[in-house]
Amino acid sequence: MNKLAKSLSLVLITAMMMFVFTACSDNTKNESNSPSVTPSSESNSTPAPQASDGDNDGNWKPQTDLSKKVKFSYASVQGIEGFDYTKGDPLAQYYSEKFNYEMDVAALNWDNWSERLRIWINSGDMPDVAVYNYNHADAASFVEQGLIKRFPDDWKTRWPNVAAVFDKTSIGPQMEQTFGGTYFIPRARFMNNLPGDPLPNHPSLFLRKDWAEAVGFPIKTTYTTSEVMEFAQLIKEQDPGNAGNKLIPIAENTTHAVDLFVARNSTHFNKFYKDTDGTYKWGGASEDTLKGLKLFSEAYRSGLMSQDFYTVKNEEHGSFFNVQGIAGATFFQAPTSALQQFYDDFQANIGTDPYDNIQMATVLGDDGNYHQYDLINYWGAIIFSPNIKDEVFERYMDILDYNATLEGNTILNMGIENVDWAYESDGTTVKSLYDQAKEGKPLGGATGKYPSMGYLLGSTILFDDFAFDNPNTTKSLRDLSKQLYTERTQVATPDSFAKVDWELFAYDSPSFRRAQMDYYTEYANIVTQSGDIEENWRKWVDSKMSIIQPVLDELNSTLGN
Repeated sequence: MNKLAKSLSLVLITAMMMFVFTACSDNTKNESNSPSVTPSSESNSTPAPQASDGDNDGNWKPQTDLSKKVKFSYASVQGIEGFDYTKGDPLAQYYSEKFNYEMDVAALNWDNWSERLRIWINSGDMPDVAVYNYNHADAASFVEQGLIKRFPDDWKTRWPNVAAVFDKTSIGPQMEQTFGGTYFIPRARFMNNLPGDPLPNHPSLFLRKDWAEAVGFPIKTTYTTSEVMEFAQLIKEQDPGNAGNKLIPIAENTTHAVDLFVARNSTHFNKFYKDTDGTYKWGGASEDTLKGLKLFSEAYRSGLMSQDFYTVKNEEHGSFFNVQGIAGATFFQAPTSALQQFYDDFQANIGTDPYDNIQMATVLGDDGNYHQYDLINYWGAIIFSPNIKDEVFERYMDILDYNATLEGNTILNMGIENVDWAYESDGTTVKSLYDQAKEGKPLGGATGKYPSMGYLLGSTILFDDFAFDNPNTTKSLRDLSKQLYTERTQVATPDSFAKVDWELFAYDSPSFRRAQMDYYTEYANIVTQSGDIEENWRKWVDSKMSIIQPVLDELNSTLGN
């Protein structure tokens, strides 16, 4: 394996400059924080990640006195339970010493993230800092009740690098206007590498290419939902991988099963929307949603999916594909920042070349179009307790601002300077020093060299953008990811891939709040009920109209044509 000490240009420009870091989404639930190196003969020299147009490395100065130690509590999904984020590894120690803090982390999981944080906030018992899974109805309520901190009016001039990220998210300025001030710092998915407008989501189909070839199924970069089911049926009948009774033709959990069958056929499956006639309607009652539910029901009842898919926790269904090797396909998270580890795990556990035996593809609706609502350029928002001490708030803002500079950004993505990466002699390029084959573990992640590597060390920028240029990711995977994102904007219509309606996004009322629901669980319940799927759906729609109709009446009287 090559050491991948390939040059990564770090071009310093004074215009808007790129930040980096994934994730992850209105329903995105798995953002990898474990970049790694994979054997490859490809050149991994890439365009440089760039810093913001605020203070750059050499000029960066903190707004607080770093000689004074601060302690704070922090809550976020993606944390490792029991890990010491202050001194648990050299990277955590680097940050805690540089910024002189002790951090007490409450590591939430995907299942309790939103609800537990909601309880803490409403009870006035939230941690000093938290990463919030933004929901506008709840957010408006928090602001109204003074349950989260309002930022000082001069925060953008004090922390200009954070402000630059804030502006790039689009939701940041929009919500600032809506609330009459700043209460949330959305974390940007992309900076310079925005892959489309509207913004495509990450989940993709991972399909066993070798199994597809064995059963005569065509290899493509796009499949309709029904084609995915055709593949699954062939796998079920012929079992080319000899998985026997362990075979799962399509491995999913509740969230991704709904995404695969319902969301890929119904753009507005989980929201209200403005139809082409100018009136507002409810996506739950649309015929497209019924179409997706029928496909979902057929896959479930015919055994193309596990009969207990709804019990699969977090992202376990991906392991059926790349660890256990018993799945023919999985619709799963696929940001560039996660692909390397997914492929590496396949190689290590399945024992075959993932580059030859995994086919990644975009899933289309049965109408041949890609369906999605604009992802918006953010995932998760940083919020602060209204009771946080000023010195703690300002210290954490210093951390965020530093990590939005070129230097901080590089450290968060590539590890410690002169240990995991180094500047070339020209001082303008860096090379990777990390050799995963030699180290025997990835750079980040729970089993990596730096378990702390990730968002908990203070980032308003997700891994996605840097991942397109990261020399620690095989170039073919970076190119593949770019292809998938780009293709989604090309196989869609303005109606099937809808841009965000900011008026609707910012709409709030007591009726609107009452109409919020967990669509993923609701749809899974409809599909797993006995009886006719269409009848089940119609009964469900009727049962919800008492909370839905008041919202429709409000929207059409205030925002509709």
